[in-house]
Amino acid sequence: MSDPTSLVSLPGVSAELRGRPAFTHIHARLRPGGTIIAESGAMASMSGNVSSRADFNGGFVNGLLLRIFAKESLFVNHFTVKEGEGELVLTQATPGDISAVELSGDELCITKGSFIAATPGVNISVAFAGIQSWFAGEGLFRIRAAGRGTVWFGGYGSVEAREIDAPLIVDTGHLVAYSPGLTMETKLSGGLFSSLFGGEGFVLKISGKGRVYLQSRSIGGLASWINSHLWGR
Repeated sequence: MSDPTSLVSLPGVSAELRGRPAFTHIHARLRPGGTIIAESGAMASMSGNVSSRADFNGGFVNGLLLRIFAKESLFVNHFTVKEGEGELVLTQATPGDISAVELSGDELCITKGSFIAATPGVNISVAFAGIQSWFAGEGLFRIRAAGRGTVWFGGYGSVEAREIDAPLIVDTGHLVAYSPGLTMETKLSGGLFSSLFGGEGFVLKISGKGRVYLQSRSIGGLASWINSHLWGR
């Protein structure tokens, strides 16, 4: 797995990340033979010579599992061009950063709702994340990206890649993606009194050696802030 990059250059596909970090979008150029597979609704604009074909996300069964357990689309769009060069702009639903990671036969675990797009050599499937992940608010299932190619995923706020070889404590809702060899444990942020009245509650303890991608903000935190202002009046 390579380090996250802003520029991607593959046969038939070149792409860069623009608008970082608050309103990042994928600005891609497609040539004959190049394809980008994107989540349903991710396309912001495309030139007239770019064609789009909807298909099940990894087949009917896999697409159904991704829809039910990982909150991803049942269908994905395949964007291609037959002649010349076409422009494609992809984005995500929330304001924030996007990471592009090159896979070289390895895999990456992505939390639900974060996957945006990939090149055809990347296989997207759903895998059991464990009870600890569910307690931490990251979902009972995760997205598994494996193979060779580029995968794009996004977060709310900025997204930081960190290499770890010692335990790392992460607040719930801030984990975006991680190496598959890492283990997770849900625990109280401190003592019982501090956890209940200090506002942190449960946190996620990530152990092992690998890479994690963390988002600076969380949708759950935003929802709680909005609710406190709506119902606190």
